[in-house]
Amino acid sequence: MQETIKINKINILQWLVLVTMVAPAFFTWPPKTEVVSSQTRAKADASQKPPSEIPPKSQTWQAIPKRAVTLTTVKSYADAHLTKVSKQIPARTHLSIKTISASGKAFELTDGTFIKNDKVQVASDVILSTQDINQIIYITKPSDVLYTPFTTYDNQVYSKLTSGQKLVADKIAKTNWGTYYQVSFDGGKTGWISKDSLTEKNPKLDKVQALLNQKYNKSAYSIYVKQLDSTFTAGVNQTEKMYSASLSKLPILYWTQEQINKGNASLSDQLTYNDLVNSWAGAFKPAGTGFLPKTANNQKYSLLDLINRTAKDSDNVGSNMLAYYETGKFSDTYQAAIAEIAGQAWDPDTRLASSEMVGRVLESLYQAGGAGFNALIGTDYDNERIPAQLPKTLKVAHKIGTADEFNHDAAIVFTSEPYILVIETNDNSNNDVLANISKDIYEVMK
Repeated sequence: MQETIKINKINILQWLVLVTMVAPAFFTWPPKTEVVSSQTRAKADASQKPPSEIPPKSQTWQAIPKRAVTLTTVKSYADAHLTKVSKQIPARTHLSIKTISASGKAFELTDGTFIKNDKVQVASDVILSTQDINQIIYITKPSDVLYTPFTTYDNQVYSKLTSGQKLVADKIAKTNWGTYYQVSFDGGKTGWISKDSLTEKNPKLDKVQALLNQKYNKSAYSIYVKQLDSTFTAGVNQTEKMYSASLSKLPILYWTQEQINKGNASLSDQLTYNDLVNSWAGAFKPAGTGFLPKTANNQKYSLLDLINRTAKDSDNVGSNMLAYYETGKFSDTYQAAIAEIAGQAWDPDTRLASSEMVGRVLESLYQAGGAGFNALIGTDYDNERIPAQLPKTLKVAHKIGTADEFNHDAAIVFTSEPYILVIETNDNSNNDVLANISKDIYEVMK
């Protein structure tokens, strides 16, 4: 019994020695730091802000900045520890820096004073970035033209420009003081103008908007105006849908031209006018506008001929043939593509569409080009509605739409700055009403 107890004591001692030797391999004690106690740490973690709410820390310069300048009002100090204020240095003051203090937290100036080394307060006054662009811009107020993008070291005025001018900018630059555009003016001179004096939106559109608000803001009108090849628009009730009548032939013309552009169709294709052409859901009534026979004659017509008849004569049968053969009787693919362009679904059966939807599709047809768009120039209806009171020498591409109380026109007017104009009416407005609206807008946009 005593023998057993003795052996057990020896085993216990051996295990204690073994644990003492192995324990450091499993437990690594952290080095001594100056962190707060666990209670304080837990409290800090609980109140910690997410990264998006933490203000950025000020950064320090690692070397003396070139062409140093104050971005804000800065305090100067008599000592490198920044404890005794000497004076205030205004913003945009050039600095003569002698060295960075040993701590790296201060600049010593050549006059023996010190300021905080902080990129929020002190900058290198150089051009920060440049980029090539090709942008039409407009002067909104009398503006200085500078030789270079503005810095406090480079601020010489080259010329002055008055408001309302249209310019082309080929470069954009940023400095500590703003954004600047390089423009050409006076027959080839170039200089830099502050973004604060410019706009990318044609000011004429603001005048058009004021005109529409004052004179044509009626529930019976849906009017959409857009400067071509820009993103800027004006309008009244431009998102209100009406029965679009023959304006709904524009998506068909667009889709047909796209098939030609993709090589899926050719202007010389021969399409047969059979009984199926006019007898499907969504087809126009053949008894409407146009000169093709109202009943099928089983004759072949070229794709070019049908495009011209649809655009120039607003031929219902011609449109039905394009829709039957080229859109696949308004296939799901066709409708999805038109909805994406128009911004929302354009049901080919109900034919409800707003002036904005029509304008967007017309612009896409213009971009597609070819016979589909060119056929809108020189139509049977150039003496009425949008073109009626415009100069006869002015090129206008347009498509009319008429049914019952609805009277519409959609056009691209090729002034020096071409614009899209779509007018929809649902109150039996006659052609003169549309012509007057068009003339008023032209007088602003010309």
